[in-house]
Amino acid sequence: MNKKKVVSQILVFLIFFVIIIIAVIIQNNNTSTETNSPKYADLNINKDELNIFYLNVGQGDSTFITINGYNMLIDSGNDQDGYYIVEFLKAQNVKKIDYFILTHFDEDHIGGAYKILEELEIGVLYMPGNSNKTQTYKKLISTIDEKNINVDTTIKASNDTEYSLGNAKWKVLNINDGNDLNDSSIVTEIDYGKTKYLFMGDATTKIEKQIEWNKVDILKVAHHGSDSSTSQEFLDKISPKYAIISVGNTNAHDFPKAEIIERLKNNDIETYRTDQDGTIWVTSDGTTIKINCIEYNLDGTGRKQAIIFKRKYLYAFFFC
Repeated sequence: MNKKKVVSQILVFLIFFVIIIIAVIIQNNNTSTETNSPKYADLNINKDELNIFYLNVGQGDSTFITINGYNMLIDSGNDQDGYYIVEFLKAQNVKKIDYFILTHFDEDHIGGAYKILEELEIGVLYMPGNSNKTQTYKKLISTIDEKNINVDTTIKASNDTEYSLGNAKWKVLNINDGNDLNDSSIVTEIDYGKTKYLFMGDATTKIEKQIEWNKVDILKVAHHGSDSSTSQEFLDKISPKYAIISVGNTNAHDFPKAEIIERLKNNDIETYRTDQDGTIWVTSDGTTIKINCIEYNLDGTGRKQAIIFKRKYLYAFFFC
């Protein structure tokens, strides 16, 4: 092979290499624009009222509660949702979560927690005292240790013990350290004026039978509308006017179950779903309740998957 041909092939290779590098840079810039710029507006939240955001995190759970400048977050969606939750909270000028409750250690409830712990100031983090062996759990514990987060695993369930969240009160009605993750869920009730709100985590009918329940206005339906929860006996006890279901457009379990939707309907309970209604924003002055649906999607899964596919395609092109 003569030298000119060798030099020519080297030049072609270098030109091809430079083109690929430029393409990667452009792709990364496009990726950054697509994933790192969620357009969350400042909603000008009335701090004198109770505001509850049942966040649309797809097949997962995360609820943000704020009143009088005090903030609570219950669960954090899946791993890739944490970034979007943080960006939404920052858009609302939230810098501190006074009470961060991780109801139990399933990934769709704790996945985004590490990002929230990294980005925001945390007053107290509440968790059950049990554990699991998943990488998601290990990442959570590692971040807690790294950030020296104040963790309380000693909180007890009591209908008589109340904690303050601004002018609202909250109490824990269930928490245990058993092997069943769902039934270890921290179940929380928030009381504001004449209104009450119940957050069930993934607790099953077993827990529903054990607790002395209060009548509530809004039920956060347990376990994404699974038929393992929300029995007729339970609904008879709490008599909610509204039900909120946090669920993804597609899921392996076919949640929410048709029989649960039918049961809620038969009990004249007005039902909202994050897969159909987006993020659900509840406001209350302590007497009346208003419900608004906003199109905010804080589910990072689909967006991240699209980027991974693009990158794989680009790298495959390069190495072919």
